[in-house]
Amino acid sequence: MHLIFDHLSAAIVGATVMLMLLSLQLRLTSMNVEQVSTYMVKNQASSLATWLEEDLLQLGENIDKTKEVPFTNPVDSAGMTVSFTFSRDSIDISVVPPDTFKIDTRLELKQTGSHVSKGDTLNVFRLVRSTRINGGAWTESGSSSPLLGFFKVDLLDANAQPLADPVAAATANPDAVRNTRIKFFMVTPFETATSAIRRVYYGSTLLIPN
Repeated sequence: MHLIFDHLSAAIVGATVMLMLLSLQLRLTSMNVEQVSTYMVKNQASSLATWLEEDLLQLGENIDKTKEVPFTNPVDSAGMTVSFTFSRDSIDISVVPPDTFKIDTRLELKQTGSHVSKGDTLNVFRLVRSTRINGGAWTESGSSSPLLGFFKVDLLDANAQPLADPVAAATANPDAVRNTRIKFFMVTPFETATSAIRRVYYGSTLLIPN
């Protein structure tokens, strides 16, 4: 009888240890998933922020703003910017005398699907960048990851207040629009029940060159 109880006790202890090891393994796997997911979304958000800033800091570059407004009004839908086009002039030094050519850049928000986070479902998007030269055909020249949950462009006055009609304001006064403001957030590609980071937010206000 004692032998039977010894074997039973050993079996219970062994099963308990096995369950503890499995639980630990699952937790470690979950932590690894969280780390990979967080790294991915932070890296993708940083990359998007970098090329948005590089583009928008060139808005209106080399353009006489007394003769031309170098942007369109942002097109918004459901509180997000779905399209925004802006321009700059580039100088061609390969010819004598140097010539200029116009580069238009268009940002378009395109839905890619949906994402579930803590039981809530939200639409996710990809930001597509296209360019054209001297009014030619548009050519896609880059895009974000398909994990954008929000994107917004505002054109601001000298007091950093959004303008309801930036084109009309800039037509009346070329110095009316002084800054661009961009905001977005990205969701993580996958989540676990214990995920600490589910979204990465970004916002920046950029001075428009004179």
